[in-house]
Amino acid sequence: MEFLQMARRRKRYNVIIKGNYQEEQAVIITYSTKEMKSLVRKLYKHIIIDEKGLPSREIFIETTELI
Repeated sequence: MEFLQMARRRKRYNVIIKGNYQEEQAVIITYSTKEMKSLVRKLYKHIIIDEKGLPSREIFIETTELI
């Protein structure tokens, strides 16, 4: 059981998203980078994609382990 707990540790992602003349900061806690990217796309689509449907963004990510 201890092995599963070690393998499935959550991480804290401090994310700064810049795009469409906006800047947002978010803290996302997930098990994997894939889950974090999915949440960022879902929650901040209005910043990541401009009015023409083109990507217009800068995303900065800082990762820390949770205890």
